[in-house]
Amino acid sequence: MNCRHLIQAVVFVAVVAALAAAQDQATASKPQEIPARTSQITPSLPQDANQYVRASIQHELVEEDRDHSHWRYSLHREDAKGSQDRDVIETPEGSLSRTLLKWGRPLNAQEHQEDEARMQKQISDADERAKHAKREKKDAEKARQMLRSIPEAFMFTYDGQEDGLVRLSFVPNAHFDPPSLELRIFRSVHGKLWIDRNSSRLARIEGELFEDVNFGFGLLGHLNKGGTFKVVRKDVGDGNWNIVSEEVNMTGRAAIFKTISEKQKQLLTGYHRVSDSLTLSQAYEILTKDPNSVAATNDHAEVRPQGKN
Repeated sequence: MNCRHLIQAVVFVAVVAALAAAQDQATASKPQEIPARTSQITPSLPQDANQYVRASIQHELVEEDRDHSHWRYSLHREDAKGSQDRDVIETPEGSLSRTLLKWGRPLNAQEHQEDEARMQKQISDADERAKHAKREKKDAEKARQMLRSIPEAFMFTYDGQEDGLVRLSFVPNAHFDPPSLELRIFRSVHGKLWIDRNSSRLARIEGELFEDVNFGFGLLGHLNKGGTFKVVRKDVGDGNWNIVSEEVNMTGRAAIFKTISEKQKQLLTGYHRVSDSLTLSQAYEILTKDPNSVAATNDHAEVRPQGKN
């Protein structure tokens, strides 16, 4: 799994973010006072925080282009429909997952049969795979544009260092002219961004909506003021940075994104590198003959956000 997952997360959280009461915009625009426990920004960082973020975003895009690694991991997902734990394997043909638990319990006979049929359909139905691949490509292109726009869409200020991470606060850039419908969300988001000091990789982002957002004058959907989101990434091995947790809450309606849940939490644990030439059929064989007996819910304690508020 490479940097594309962070980019996809940016699309997801930017459009569906919504939760706790928004802070006063004027207060959020002021640089936050650095707590005593944090260290001072080192002189080697660029004086202009926006320049630092711009270089880090460019670095992410370069890493995305050259990273073609694939991974096996445990996924725990909670949303309005309940919770699921899955064993996931990535392949060049797409990801294949086997459901381990529903609502914290093993699957019954019918659920197991339905899960088996789902996997077999993905493996054998070429039209379904092509449709899925086309959708993923479109979303990835949209997401890359959003990530590339971050340095222009926001104004950043240094906000301290913690645990090897540079913390920055951001507010909308009043001069940013969104070139697309999706990017309009950036004009209504403020929050914080953490960058790993040694690798210049994006480690964490948190934000919230400080005002209502309408798409197409509200006809295509809207998001209510007060949304929050958080995405945490870690180096899971050999310099590969992957998402380990996502939290999104939303109130409103977003017709342009059909798969959004009002509340969603995901934990990704137990990363292991797999062959980059695996097929979906081979992934299926591994999932069924070498099942991952440890669900993501069993090692929640291993997932800790990098840095502290």
